[in-house]
Amino acid sequence: MILLSIPFAFLFGYLIKRVINWLEIDGFKIKESNFILDILLVLPFSWAYANLQPTEVISFSLMSAVLFGIAYVDYKTFQIPLIFIIIGVTITVFNVYIKNIYLTAALWGIFVGAVIPLLILAGMWVITKRQGMGFGDIQLGFVLGAWLGPMRMALTLFFASFLSLLTWIAVSIFKGFDKDRAIPMAPFLTIAAMSIYIGSFYYPNFFYLLITD
Repeated sequence: MILLSIPFAFLFGYLIKRVINWLEIDGFKIKESNFILDILLVLPFSWAYANLQPTEVISFSLMSAVLFGIAYVDYKTFQIPLIFIIIGVTITVFNVYIKNIYLTAALWGIFVGAVIPLLILAGMWVITKRQGMGFGDIQLGFVLGAWLGPMRMALTLFFASFLSLLTWIAVSIFKGFDKDRAIPMAPFLTIAAMSIYIGSFYYPNFFYLLITD
């Protein structure tokens, strides 16, 4: 089953690249000979095939492909394609329909992943007249929140913020301090979300204690 995941990873990598090239955001396109996305997808696809139930394999693999596509485009263009957000929402709705995700957990996850950051964004704008986060990131938070639920989404936001801060500091050390330097958030949200999801699989009791305490 793990070996079977490899051609599927390359297939979805190919499809994601075709969509990205079709969108051509700011003229950005991925060469056919570029297999970065395909190779990256082998890891989550193989893990899913080795550990999850069939319906979960499908949803996790699809979400992984979408998230890696979003992360790659955001890293290159600082934009998040709306079509990937729509696909992510569709995957989540399907998970709710087949009861892989509880509706209440999805709604609370959306509140943590999108509503709270949006309120913070609005407050920052009122106080500083600066936009600290893009609306694409809010949309991605909507998808991730519905997929992960409130507790895992909260941990994802914390982990992603921590990783982005470390990256900003490292970049500032090598390229010089610039308070206006922008860092794309989607790659960090993707890394954090995937890590938290897999971590919750191996340590469910830890996440249960977080909820009950």
